[in-house]
This record gives sequence, C-alpha cells and structure tokens, in this order.
Amino acid sequence: MNRNIILLIGTIALWICSCVEPFNLDIKSDLRLLTIDATLTDSSEEQTISIMESVNSLGKVVAIPVLKVLAEWEVNGATRISFIEKGLGKYALPTTFRAKAGNTYKLFFKKSDGSAYESSIDKMFSVPEIINVHDKFVNNGIDKNFGFEHANYVYLDTKDPVEEKNSYVWSWQLWERQNVCFTCEGGRYFDTPRPAGCKIERGYEGITYNYYCEGNCWEMLFSQELNVFTDVYTNGNPINNRLIAKIPFYNSSGALIEIKQQSVSPSAYQYLKLLTEQVQNNGSLVDTPPAALIGNIKNVTNPKEIVAGFFMVTGVRFIKYWIDRKDPIAQKLTPTGLREQSIREEPFSNIAGRPPLTPCILSQTRTPFKPKGWLD
Repeated sequence: MNRNIILLIGTIALWICSCVEPFNLDIKSDLRLLTIDATLTDSSEEQTISIMESVNSLGKVVAIPVLKVLAEWEVNGATRISFIEKGLGKYALPTTFRAKAGNTYKLFFKKSDGSAYESSIDKMFSVPEIINVHDKFVNNGIDKNFGFEHANYVYLDTKDPVEEKNSYVWSWQLWERQNVCFTCEGGRYFDTPRPAGCKIERGYEGITYNYYCEGNCWEMLFSQELNVFTDVYTNGNPINNRLIAKIPFYNSSGALIEIKQQSVSPSAYQYLKLLTEQVQNNGSLVDTPPAALIGNIKNVTNPKEIVAGFFMVTGVRFIKYWIDRKDPIAQKLTPTGLREQSIREEPFSNIAGRPPLTPCILSQTRTPFKPKGWLD
C-alpha cells in the first residue's frame, strides 16, 4: 500500500517540484519523497536542476527545497563538472558550459546527511530545425467540463533525420495581453499607505473588484500536457502538421507563442510516455496507476529508497509564431478573456484617483516588458 502511495505522490510531484504551492490530494500519509527535476539542454540559457522533497501533509503535496547538496555531472564517463547552489533547491552549471549532441552525461549528487545518488547515463541526440508553423481557427475547438471554447490549433512541420532514431517532446509558452493586474476580494485596492495592495474593508464582504493595469502588461501561459513522439515507424520522413497547442480565444488583439522542440533519448521517451499515460490519460488521480513510474535516479547508499524524477539531456530548438486571430474577429466572436469570471470594476466616485490603476508586477507568469516578437 505504501509503495502505491509513493508512486502516486511521485507522479503528482513531478508537476509541482519547481513551486511551493500545495496541491490537493485526498490521501492520508506522512510519506516524504525526493523529487528531481533534471532536464539539461544545449541552449544558451542557464542550465539548472531542482532537488525537492515532496511531503504529503494533511492531504496536500508540498515541495520543500533540499539545500546544501553537492552535485556534479559526468561527461563521456570522464570529466566531472560541479553545480553551483542557487538557493531554493536549485543548482546550476557554469554559464560557459554547453552540452553537445553525441556526448553522454550522468548526474551525481550527495545530500548533507551523506546520502549519495546517481542517475543512469543519458545521451544527447541532435534535434532538427522547425521548418514551419501554422494555425487554424476551430469553432468550439476545446471541450471544457461545462461547454466548449473557440481555439486556434497550432501546428508545426519538421524534418526527421535519417542517420539516427529520434524521439521528440514539444512544449510551448504563450504571451497574452493582460488588462487586469489586481483582483481584490472583500475590499479595495489602495496606493497608500504603503505597501500598496488590496485592503480588507468592512462592508465589502463577498465583493470582488478587478483593477486595470497602469501601462503594458502580458500574461505568460505554459503548456500543461506532455506531447511526445518517436520515429520508430517513420524514421527519416517529414513530420508535418504536428498539433502542438490548442490556444483559447482569450483576446482579439492577437497572441505570441514560442514553441520548444526537444530531441530526447529512447529511455527518456519511454519515461515521458508513461508519465503522459498516468497523468493525462487516467480517469482521476486516485485511479490505480497502470505501471510503476520509476525514474533513472537511485540512492546508492540506500537502494530501497524510491526517487521521483528523470535525468535527461536534450537538444532544443525554439521558434516564435504570431497568432493573429483574424478569423474569430471576422466572425464577430466574443473573446473568453483570461479569467473564469467576467470583470467587475470598482464603481467610479467623486474621490480623486478612485478607482486606481494598478502596476504590472513582474513574476513567473506576468511581465511588463514587451516580449520579443510581439506585434502591436
């Protein structure tokens, strides 16, 4: 029973290991599970891994950073390179280092209590360029629990190399115009006294007000599903019209999407495919998992410990594409907006500055800076 609970918590933990927000899970257990997010690429971005301990407390899974870890990765079974601790459970490689296709890599790390861990060897495969991206507007293209949403289906074309067997993972990031920067429940937004923000007020119980942004603001949305593919039966053939995203008709002003194409090893593909089946295709989170989700990282000092996560190295290619939304505009359709409820503004009054405009605060999901490639 405990092993099944561990595997289920591990599946959930893979989705939350980079954040500290609790995830509701109706399982009574005080188990703790080491969870590793260790995907390294050949891009110029800082390469980091995340080491967390996922704890199920009172039915909620919470990711707690693991600190003071000594981590290294090994290149081609010879050279070892140390990671630098960045805080909050994140560890980074030197900025000058770049992974290369054809090389093999292995992860080693040791916790402050002396527990030592290592991964299996993973090989980096070359990744082809994205040749073309196009989209198609589909009325009622997304099936929601209580209805349908219009959407732009985004597709890509690429050319699979003949020289080697390849497996792929696709993901995306979306930028949308954001007009509302603060939502206050049970009160109103005030610039003063500092710090500015929502202030709870008597007489406003059960009332929610939305406040418009002062200046430009963009919401950043990210893919929530794994999109994996292997060329076992199509090696060397073009990959055309691969569906990458279904983007709801949030705004009529258009949107910018960045697509990431990754080439992964066969073992990484099998792991991600199994993760897809468990998280995306099951009826519910409490269904019996179809197979044990065991990654490629083990505790060498205590082989009985189950570790969640998978160490992999991937080649990546990025491309940005503008979604113009001319079709829904021509059909005079109404955008859904970026929130579930309609906007409710604070009523205007004779008090100067009410209702106020609110700042767009930079975060992991929002930015006041115009994204490169955005079309006004």
